[in-house]
Amino acid sequence: MIEQLIALHDLDWDSWPDDARSKGLRWKIIQSDLPNGQGSTSLGLATMDVGGMLRRHRHKPLEIYHVISGVGRIIIDNVKLPLRPGNSIFIPPNAWHESANTGSQPLEVLFIFPSSSFDEVVYEFDG
Repeated sequence: MIEQLIALHDLDWDSWPDDARSKGLRWKIIQSDLPNGQGSTSLGLATMDVGGMLRRHRHKPLEIYHVISGVGRIIIDNVKLPLRPGNSIFIPPNAWHESANTGSQPLEVLFIFPSSSFDEVVYEFDG
C-alpha cells in the first residue's frame, strides 16, 4: 500500500503561456504519474480569476469537475450548467466544453481524468 501526503502549498502552479487558450487560469497537478502502474487517475486543482475563462476545447478522456469555491458556468456541447460550491460536473469524452468565472471571487475546481498521467491528456481547442 502506498501512503502519500501531498501539501498543496508545495506544488507549483502551471498555466498556458498565452491567452489563446485561457484567461486567468492556473492549475496544480496533485496526483499523476504514480510509479509501477499504481494509479489510473490524475487529479488537479484549478483556480480561475474573476472574469477568467477556459476557452472551448475537448479531449479524449472524460473529465469530472468538483467545485470547491466561487461561482461560474460551464457549457458542455451547448448545454449551460452552473458551477457552484459542492457541484460535481461530468464531462463526457470528446465533448466540447468551456468554462468561465462569473462571480466576484476566484473559482476553484478539482478536476479528475481517468489517465495515469496528466501529460496524456491532449487538449484540442476550437479555432
